[in-house]
Amino acid sequence: MHMPGLIPLLIVLGLAFLLFSRPGRISSLMEDLGKGVSGFRKGLSEGDKPAAPPEPPPAQVRDQSNQDRAQ
Repeated sequence: MHMPGLIPLLIVLGLAFLLFSRPGRISSLMEDLGKGVSGFRKGLSEGDKPAAPPEPPPAQVRDQSNQDRAQ
């Protein structure tokens, strides 16, 4: 049977330390993953709805600062 090398073993141990070093870390990761998946599904379902027509641009106001100087 082949034994893993030192580098892969250190990588696995480092990842395990990061995941299990703090209580509740895995549950918070799973919660974030669930929020991401639900947000992705919501985005997909919103993509099927027709888009609202674009609003007309706001009316432009003429610059009246030059009129005071002309008088």
